[in-house]
Amino acid sequence: MDTRRVGGDSMKIGIGVEEPSAKKFWDIVLRNHFWNIDFDIRNMKTREKLIREAPSLLETFRNCHYDAGFILVDLHKNPCVSAQINSFDTSVKKEARKPIEERYLFICVVIRELESWFLADEEAINAILLKANYEAPKDTGEKGAIGLLKEMWKKENSSALNKIAFAKTMAPKFNPSRAKNHSASFNYFWTKMTTKAKKQ
Repeated sequence: MDTRRVGGDSMKIGIGVEEPSAKKFWDIVLRNHFWNIDFDIRNMKTREKLIREAPSLLETFRNCHYDAGFILVDLHKNPCVSAQINSFDTSVKKEARKPIEERYLFICVVIRELESWFLADEEAINAILLKANYEAPKDTGEKGAIGLLKEMWKKENSSALNKIAFAKTMAPKFNPSRAKNHSASFNYFWTKMTTKAKKQ
């Protein structure tokens, strides 16, 4: 995709994520697929801090004149997506619930964790874990992905799974076009990101 604007100015998008592995992954994936967009990916280190600091992130993104903002939050224990959105500050919820064409901030719920989005691309998983013989289910968010990934990793490696290192290895092999067919929540995020990128 050619994401160049007339005049050469690049689009700028801010993203808030929960942990270092997510930042490492998106630093590579987003820049590989949207090469002329400037991404400011903020690692908030915990889910709680991401939710608490969301109003400040929104203000920062606007003050920096970014074209859009995204917040990626794991589904956590409550199976209801609406409950995840309701956990944010009123100002953030108000912005995230505007009509799509008017919306500046997008809250994308990762069902259930980033590892479930990894597992949505079975070709990439099998390229890394050669003994896995992994087949992606219809939707990888239906079960605990991190446990399954650790189990497959253990069969092939003597060391424990390092989430940051795995994210860095996974990112260059990850294909969003494949992954969106096996994760409705990833498909939602990628569709919104792609739509924003096309508005340059």
